[in-house]
Amino acid sequence: MRLFALSDPHLALSTPDKRMDMFGPQWVDHHVRMASAWDELVAPGDLVLVPGDVSWARRLEGAAADLEWLAERPGTKVMIKGNHEMWWSSRAKVRKALPEGVLALEADATRVGDIALCGTRMWDVPGVDYHDWIAWQGEAISPELSDEDAKHALSIYRREVGRLDRALAALDEVAGDDARLRVCMVHYPPVAPGLASNELTERFEAARVDHVVFGHLHSLKPERLGEIGGVARGVTYTLASCDAIDFAPTLIADAT
Repeated sequence: MRLFALSDPHLALSTPDKRMDMFGPQWVDHHVRMASAWDELVAPGDLVLVPGDVSWARRLEGAAADLEWLAERPGTKVMIKGNHEMWWSSRAKVRKALPEGVLALEADATRVGDIALCGTRMWDVPGVDYHDWIAWQGEAISPELSDEDAKHALSIYRREVGRLDRALAALDEVAGDDARLRVCMVHYPPVAPGLASNELTERFEAARVDHVVFGHLHSLKPERLGEIGGVARGVTYTLASCDAIDFAPTLIADAT
Protein backbone atom coordinates (compact mmCIF):
# COMPACT_ATOMS: atom_id res chain seq x y z
CA MET A 1 0.00 0.00 0.00
CA ARG A 2 1.32 3.40 -1.04
CA LEU A 3 0.42 6.63 0.71
CA PHE A 4 -0.64 9.66 -1.35
CA ALA A 5 -2.11 13.06 -0.49
CA LEU A 6 -4.18 15.69 -2.28
CA SER A 7 -5.61 18.57 -0.30
CA ASP A 8 -8.08 21.38 -0.99
CA PRO A 9 -9.83 19.97 -4.06
CA HIS A 10 -12.50 22.68 -3.59
CA LEU A 11 -15.13 20.70 -5.47
CA ALA A 12 -18.31 22.49 -6.50
CA LEU A 13 -20.29 19.95 -8.50
CA SER A 14 -23.54 21.14 -6.88
CA THR A 15 -22.48 24.75 -6.27
CA PRO A 16 -21.57 26.18 -9.70
CA ASP A 17 -21.41 29.71 -8.31
CA LYS A 18 -18.18 28.67 -6.56
CA ARG A 19 -16.08 28.11 -9.66
CA MET A 20 -12.39 28.23 -8.83
CA ASP A 21 -11.18 29.63 -12.15
CA MET A 22 -11.53 33.14 -10.71
CA PHE A 23 -8.18 32.34 -9.08
CA GLY A 24 -6.45 31.69 -12.39
CA PRO A 25 -6.59 29.57 -15.54
CA GLN A 26 -4.96 26.64 -13.76
CA TRP A 27 -8.29 26.07 -12.02
CA VAL A 28 -10.39 25.70 -15.18
CA ASP A 29 -12.08 22.26 -15.03
CA HIS A 30 -9.64 21.32 -12.30
CA HIS A 31 -11.89 18.51 -11.04
CA VAL A 32 -11.55 16.80 -14.44
CA ARG A 33 -7.77 17.11 -14.37
CA MET A 34 -7.61 15.85 -10.78
CA ALA A 35 -9.78 12.85 -11.59
CA SER A 36 -7.66 11.93 -14.60
CA ALA A 37 -4.37 12.22 -12.71
CA TRP A 38 -5.72 10.43 -9.63
CA ASP A 39 -7.16 7.53 -11.63
CA GLU A 40 -3.86 7.08 -13.43
CA LEU A 41 -1.57 7.26 -10.39
CA VAL A 42 -3.48 5.61 -7.55
CA ALA A 43 -4.24 1.90 -7.27
CA PRO A 44 -7.28 0.46 -5.44
CA GLY A 45 -5.07 -0.77 -2.60
CA ASP A 46 -3.48 2.63 -1.94
CA LEU A 47 -4.35 5.21 0.72
CA VAL A 48 -5.00 8.87 -0.13
CA LEU A 49 -5.10 11.67 2.45
CA VAL A 50 -7.34 14.69 1.82
CA PRO A 51 -6.53 17.35 4.45
CA GLY A 52 -9.63 19.50 4.10
CA ASP A 53 -11.57 21.89 1.88
CA VAL A 54 -13.18 19.10 -0.10
CA SER A 55 -16.45 20.81 -0.99
CA TRP A 56 -17.87 24.33 -1.30
CA ALA A 57 -21.31 23.09 -0.23
CA ARG A 58 -22.96 24.80 2.71
CA ARG A 59 -25.11 21.83 3.79
CA LEU A 60 -24.27 18.16 4.13
CA GLU A 61 -26.79 17.10 1.48
CA GLY A 62 -25.25 19.63 -0.90
CA ALA A 63 -21.86 17.97 -0.54
CA ALA A 64 -23.15 14.58 -1.72
CA ALA A 65 -22.01 14.95 -5.35
CA ASP A 66 -18.54 16.08 -4.28
CA LEU A 67 -18.19 13.23 -1.80
CA GLU A 68 -19.31 10.80 -4.50
CA TRP A 69 -16.61 12.21 -6.80
CA LEU A 70 -14.13 11.38 -4.05
CA ALA A 71 -15.58 7.89 -3.59
CA GLU A 72 -15.24 7.15 -7.31
CA ARG A 73 -11.48 7.66 -7.19
CA PRO A 74 -9.23 4.62 -6.57
CA GLY A 75 -7.90 3.90 -3.11
CA THR A 76 -9.12 4.40 0.43
CA LYS A 77 -9.65 8.10 1.10
CA VAL A 78 -9.26 9.70 4.53
CA MET A 79 -10.31 13.33 4.93
CA ILE A 80 -10.41 16.02 7.60
CA LYS A 81 -12.27 19.29 7.94
CA GLY A 82 -10.92 22.46 6.31
CA ASN A 83 -11.74 26.10 6.94
CA HIS A 84 -14.34 26.14 4.12
CA GLU A 85 -16.17 22.99 5.23
CA MET A 86 -19.46 24.71 6.11
CA TRP A 87 -21.35 21.47 5.42
CA TRP A 88 -19.40 19.57 8.10
CA SER A 89 -21.94 19.71 10.94
CA SER A 90 -20.64 16.98 13.24
CA ARG A 91 -18.29 14.05 13.01
CA ALA A 92 -21.09 11.51 13.53
CA LYS A 93 -23.36 13.00 10.86
CA VAL A 94 -20.52 13.32 8.36
CA ARG A 95 -19.41 9.73 8.86
CA LYS A 96 -22.95 8.46 8.44
CA ALA A 97 -23.26 10.29 5.11
CA LEU A 98 -19.92 9.25 3.64
CA PRO A 99 -19.87 6.91 0.63
CA GLU A 100 -18.02 3.61 0.84
CA GLY A 101 -14.27 4.01 0.69
CA VAL A 102 -14.21 7.49 2.27
CA LEU A 103 -13.31 7.97 5.95
CA ALA A 104 -13.34 11.13 8.07
CA LEU A 105 -11.19 12.11 11.03
CA GLU A 106 -11.84 14.90 13.50
CA ALA A 107 -9.50 15.08 16.50
CA ASP A 108 -9.12 11.31 16.43
CA ALA A 109 -7.24 8.53 14.66
CA THR A 110 -7.63 5.38 12.63
CA ARG A 111 -5.48 2.69 11.12
CA VAL A 112 -5.52 1.50 7.53
CA GLY A 113 -3.36 -1.57 7.11
CA ASP A 114 0.00 -0.83 8.67
CA ILE A 115 -0.43 2.96 8.51
CA ALA A 116 -1.69 4.78 11.62
CA LEU A 117 -3.06 8.22 10.99
CA CYS A 118 -4.76 11.02 12.88
CA GLY A 119 -6.18 14.37 11.87
CA THR A 120 -7.69 17.63 12.97
CA ARG A 121 -8.26 21.01 11.32
CA MET A 122 -5.99 23.27 13.42
CA TRP A 123 -5.90 27.05 12.86
CA ASP A 124 -3.44 29.82 12.00
CA VAL A 125 -0.40 29.20 14.19
CA PRO A 126 1.03 32.28 15.93
CA GLY A 127 4.31 33.15 14.27
CA VAL A 128 3.65 31.02 11.18
CA ASP A 129 3.31 33.35 8.19
CA TYR A 130 3.38 32.59 4.47
CA HIS A 131 1.78 35.89 3.46
CA ASP A 132 4.73 37.10 1.39
CA TRP A 133 5.02 33.75 -0.39
CA ILE A 134 1.63 34.10 -2.09
CA ALA A 135 1.20 35.55 -5.60
CA TRP A 136 -1.90 37.57 -4.73
CA GLN A 137 -4.58 38.15 -7.36
CA GLY A 138 -5.20 41.90 -7.05
CA GLU A 139 -4.71 43.59 -3.69
CA ALA A 140 -3.14 41.38 -1.05
CA ILE A 141 -5.11 40.52 2.07
CA SER A 142 -3.55 42.29 5.03
CA PRO A 143 -1.84 39.95 7.51
CA GLU A 144 -2.54 42.40 10.33
CA LEU A 145 -5.39 41.65 12.74
CA SER A 146 -7.21 43.97 15.08
CA ASP A 147 -6.66 43.30 18.77
CA GLU A 148 -10.13 41.78 19.00
CA ASP A 149 -9.60 39.54 15.96
CA ALA A 150 -6.18 38.46 17.21
CA LYS A 151 -7.65 37.52 20.59
CA HIS A 152 -10.42 35.54 18.89
CA ALA A 153 -7.94 33.76 16.58
CA LEU A 154 -5.74 32.82 19.52
CA SER A 155 -8.78 31.40 21.34
CA ILE A 156 -9.60 29.20 18.34
CA TYR A 157 -5.98 28.15 18.01
CA ARG A 158 -5.74 27.07 21.67
CA ARG A 159 -8.92 25.02 21.25
CA GLU A 160 -7.46 23.37 18.15
CA VAL A 161 -4.24 22.53 20.00
CA GLY A 162 -6.37 20.60 22.47
CA ARG A 163 -7.95 18.72 19.60
CA LEU A 164 -4.51 17.95 18.19
CA ASP A 165 -3.47 16.55 21.56
CA ARG A 166 -6.49 14.22 21.49
CA ALA A 167 -5.70 13.18 17.92
CA LEU A 168 -2.07 12.39 18.75
CA ALA A 169 -3.09 10.41 21.84
CA ALA A 170 -5.48 8.40 19.67
CA LEU A 171 -2.72 7.93 17.09
CA ASP A 172 -0.52 6.29 19.69
CA GLU A 173 -3.33 3.91 20.60
CA VAL A 174 -4.03 2.75 17.04
CA ALA A 175 -0.35 2.59 16.10
CA GLY A 176 0.59 0.12 18.80
CA ASP A 177 4.07 -1.32 18.37
CA ASP A 178 3.78 -2.44 14.77
CA ALA A 179 2.54 0.47 12.63
CA ARG A 180 4.86 1.06 9.69
CA LEU A 181 4.09 4.78 9.59
CA ARG A 182 2.61 7.36 11.95
CA VAL A 183 0.94 10.16 9.99
CA CYS A 184 -0.85 13.35 11.07
CA MET A 185 -3.11 15.48 8.85
CA VAL A 186 -3.84 19.12 9.62
CA HIS A 187 -5.45 21.64 7.31
CA TYR A 188 -3.49 24.73 8.32
CA PRO A 189 0.30 24.83 7.88
CA PRO A 190 1.82 23.89 11.25
CA VAL A 191 5.37 24.99 10.41
CA ALA A 192 6.90 28.27 9.37
CA PRO A 193 9.23 28.68 6.38
CA GLY A 194 12.53 27.15 7.42
CA LEU A 195 10.82 24.55 9.62
CA ALA A 196 11.78 26.21 12.90
CA SER A 197 10.61 24.45 16.02
CA ASN A 198 7.30 25.47 17.64
CA GLU A 199 4.85 23.90 20.08
CA LEU A 200 3.19 21.87 17.31
CA THR A 201 6.41 20.48 15.85
CA GLU A 202 7.45 19.51 19.38
CA ARG A 203 4.20 17.58 19.74
CA PHE A 204 4.73 15.74 16.46
CA GLU A 205 8.24 14.80 17.50
CA ALA A 206 7.15 13.59 20.93
CA ALA A 207 4.41 11.48 19.30
CA ARG A 208 6.99 9.94 16.93
CA VAL A 209 5.05 11.14 13.87
CA ASP A 210 6.78 10.27 10.59
CA HIS A 211 4.77 12.51 8.23
CA VAL A 212 2.68 15.66 8.68
CA VAL A 213 0.52 16.54 5.66
CA PHE A 214 -1.23 19.91 5.33
CA GLY A 215 -2.96 22.18 2.81
CA HIS A 216 -4.73 25.56 2.96
CA LEU A 217 -2.03 27.49 1.06
CA HIS A 218 -2.82 28.48 -2.53
CA SER A 219 -1.36 30.58 -5.35
CA LEU A 220 2.15 30.30 -4.00
CA LYS A 221 4.99 31.93 -5.88
CA PRO A 222 6.56 29.24 -8.10
CA GLU A 223 10.06 30.01 -6.88
CA ARG A 224 8.93 29.34 -3.30
CA LEU A 225 7.22 25.99 -3.78
CA GLY A 226 10.36 23.93 -3.31
CA GLU A 227 11.06 25.67 -0.02
CA ILE A 228 7.80 24.72 1.71
CA GLY A 229 7.95 21.58 3.79
CA GLY A 230 10.82 19.15 4.09
CA VAL A 231 12.37 17.14 6.90
CA ALA A 232 12.96 18.62 10.34
CA ARG A 233 14.05 16.69 13.43
CA GLY A 234 12.87 13.39 12.01
CA VAL A 235 9.45 14.56 10.77
CA THR A 236 8.62 15.09 7.08
CA TYR A 237 6.25 18.00 6.33
CA THR A 238 4.38 17.99 3.02
CA LEU A 239 2.18 20.69 1.48
CA ALA A 240 -0.50 18.89 -0.55
CA SER A 241 -2.75 21.74 -1.77
CA CYS A 242 -3.86 20.58 -5.21
CA ASP A 243 -2.61 23.65 -7.12
CA ALA A 244 0.80 23.26 -5.45
CA ILE A 245 1.13 19.66 -6.71
CA ASP A 246 -0.20 20.20 -10.23
CA PHE A 247 -3.63 18.75 -9.37
CA ALA A 248 -2.29 15.21 -9.02
CA PRO A 249 -1.94 13.17 -5.80
CA THR A 250 1.57 13.46 -4.42
CA LEU A 251 3.36 10.35 -3.15
CA ILE A 252 4.12 10.52 0.57
CA ALA A 253 5.46 6.99 1.11
CA ASP A 254 5.74 3.81 -0.92
CA ALA A 255 5.10 0.27 0.21
CA THR A 256 8.53 -0.38 1.71
